[in-house]
Amino acid sequence: MQKGMMVVSDADITSRCRSRNKPGEYMLLPRGNRVEHKLPHFQGVDAQVLTTPQIGALFVEHELLIQPNGGSAKPKSEDLEQFFFVLEGEIDFELEGKKQKMVEGGFCWLPPKNTFQFINKGDSLSRVVWVRRRYEEVEGISIPDPIFANEKDVPAKPVDTYMEQHLTPYEDLAFDLGINLQVFDPGVYFSFVESHVMEHGLYMLYGRGVYWLNGEYIEVQKDDYIYMAPWCPQFFYATGWDKSAYLLYKDVNRDYTQSL
Repeated sequence: MQKGMMVVSDADITSRCRSRNKPGEYMLLPRGNRVEHKLPHFQGVDAQVLTTPQIGALFVEHELLIQPNGGSAKPKSEDLEQFFFVLEGEIDFELEGKKQKMVEGGFCWLPPKNTFQFINKGDSLSRVVWVRRRYEEVEGISIPDPIFANEKDVPAKPVDTYMEQHLTPYEDLAFDLGINLQVFDPGVYFSFVESHVMEHGLYMLYGRGVYWLNGEYIEVQKDDYIYMAPWCPQFFYATGWDKSAYLLYKDVNRDYTQSL
């Protein structure tokens, strides 16, 4: 062995890889397969890129790993709507000069062109899901105001066979970005195979299960991420002995004529 060369003693690496990429169908991206990146105008922050237009998506999703005293390097404003969800830890968030503390389960939705910044004032790592997409304005419908809340304060309602929380209230047609938190008891599964125009970004918050995606079974567990393309047939079955839950992005309330 050459001096300084790393030799991996475990040769059984690729056979245990769970990551899958089926362009035009779905992508499974477990935590262990992600690569971290640096982003402009952030300090003390590593970003794991989960979804971008390179895979065909019309949204961008990151997981931000924010070190103590890390955060945005300066106030930030974009022509995009944005959603933040705290997976772990806490951040102090400032929007248009107003400050909010966001702890685990805290989230916010921001309309385009709002100026924000945040910092992790805690003494441990904070993890945050960050979703962005271009808001599609509709004549006669006003852009909604920002939302700050915690998932613990959002009522859960039965949908199909599971419980669902709407973190963005997309019953209001002004919202074109839907974020659900879906919770499953052990052994619960969809009552039918879904196939629809909406694309998904799915982050497993806890638990485990089996997803059937376009004819293929894949096991999923905490911290897994799945991108699902439009019309990808999908079916979920919660396994294990405890509840399972995931955070789900979807596009809603628009007629898809923007690209014609």
